[in-house]
Amino acid sequence: MSQEAFDAKDFGLWRLVSKLSDMTLAVSMSLFYPAILVVVCIDVIGRNFFATPLSWAIEGSGLFLIGGIFLAAPRVELDRTHILLDILYDRYSLKWKRICDIITRLVAFFWMAGATVRSAVEIHTSYVLLESGTDFRYPFWPMRLIMTIGFALVALALICTIISSFRELREEGKKA
Repeated sequence: MSQEAFDAKDFGLWRLVSKLSDMTLAVSMSLFYPAILVVVCIDVIGRNFFATPLSWAIEGSGLFLIGGIFLAAPRVELDRTHILLDILYDRYSLKWKRICDIITRLVAFFWMAGATVRSAVEIHTSYVLLESGTDFRYPFWPMRLIMTIGFALVALALICTIISSFRELREEGKKA
């Protein structure tokens, strides 16, 4: 279901999560992916032309990639542009597709809720222990915060898509 359909139903949680997801996607695309590009380019130039690669390039670009992925994931769920097993899914009736959507998203929601709680606990632990990489001497707690925000937004996006699938299932039941 598209965003317009949610707006037509006056689904306030959808709009809030959608706006937050757009903001985090913008941060992901304008901050983390360009940072990866810069780090990799500097590392390649340093390695090939000056024989001095960045010692922290792998750790740094990996952390930037984590931030980029976790901040983009909520938008993917809201737009329903994730990967499905179309081989099986396309064979289901519309009713069973909705039921499958609800069940899989409920399972994913509980997993994301647990990941959010666990990740939130790790922010404090990482801060107290001054956790950082071997070569990338930047504290890890901000990245753990970003991951927690991403997990929480994906959990909220899953709630939105569960509600949407349930409404669609109910509307199809009324038509039958």
